[in-house]
Amino acid sequence: MPAKKNAAELLREVEAQTIASSEPPMPEFLSPAAQEEWRRVVVDLLTLGWVHQLDMMALASYCEAVADWRRFRELIAKKNLADPESGDVQTYATGARQISVWRQLANDAEKRANAAGALFGMSPLARRNMKAAPLPQGELFGNDEKDAVSRYFS
Repeated sequence: MPAKKNAAELLREVEAQTIASSEPPMPEFLSPAAQEEWRRVVVDLLTLGWVHQLDMMALASYCEAVADWRRFRELIAKKNLADPESGDVQTYATGARQISVWRQLANDAEKRANAAGALFGMSPLARRNMKAAPLPQGELFGNDEKDAVSRYFS
């Protein structure tokens, strides 16, 4: 069944609902690792039109969660090198074993990063519902916009 509105009307409605993409200010309180993650993703998010100044807190949450996850994963790897499984498994004096606090913290950080990252299309499922900003057509040479789109949609 054909739509009641023509394509031009539908496009105008979508464009009217779109907020212009703009870089949020990087918070001063971000850890150095979170600042690195911010710089890594913000350019692509801007190019795709998926971030706005209003998104500062959500993006900061994502970046800190990724920084936490990296820190805990590095600590687990270091502990496992010193004593296999000591980073992943905690053994008590009674012989009882359970997942280590470091693994629990890494798992929590991963969940936080995935939840916050989904807001910005940082998973295949989340990207399915996102629309990239329109790209210019007919260019002979590669550009940042096309490179960003190919990283997320290839």
